[in-house]
Amino acid sequence: MTNPPQQQSIYWDPFFVDGREISLVHLDPFEFACPTPDGNQRRVRVVYKSHVFTRAHAEGDQPYKMCFDKRIFCPDRYADSHNLQTILKGLPTARVFQTWEKRNYVFLAVEMPQRDDRYHLFFEVKKISRKRDKHIELRVESAYRNENSPYAPPNRPNNVRFPILIQSIFMGRPLAFASR
Repeated sequence: MTNPPQQQSIYWDPFFVDGREISLVHLDPFEFACPTPDGNQRRVRVVYKSHVFTRAHAEGDQPYKMCFDKRIFCPDRYADSHNLQTILKGLPTARVFQTWEKRNYVFLAVEMPQRDDRYHLFFEVKKISRKRDKHIELRVESAYRNENSPYAPPNRPNNVRFPILIQSIFMGRPLAFASR
C-alpha cells in the first residue's frame, strides 16, 4: 500500500531536508476577521517568513544545509509552527507588545502547558489598499521559544489590544506608546 501524495503548498516551493520533503502547507497564507472598536470587522491576511521554521546559521553548520536566507532548518521551530494559525486566530482577544525597534510587534504566548517558556511571535502589520481589496497584512517575521534575542521586548514592554492596533493601522493613525 502506498501513501497518498503529500498536500502541496500554494505559497511555498517544495522544501527538502536530508532528502525528505518537509510540508509547509500549514504556513500558507490565511485570513481571519478582527472586530475593531469602531464596530467594523477588519480582514487580516497572514503571511509567514521562513524564520518561523529556520534558525540563524551557526559555526559548525554544514553549508549544504543552508536554505532560505542562508538559514538552517530547525525541527523545534518547525514543530512549533504548526500552532501558529491557532495562536494568530486568537489575537483579536489579546494584547500585543511593541518591540524596541518600534516597527514590529510581538505576542508572547504560552500555549503548551507542559513547557514553561514563552513562545515569541514577531510580526509586522500594514494596510493593503487596492481598489476593491482593503485589508491588513500581518507578516509573521519570526517565531521561537524563549531564546536570548536582542529583539525580545524589554522587561516592561508597552502593550496595546490587538483590535486597537488593527483599527489604528487601517485608519492610518500612528500609535503613540508611552516611553518606559
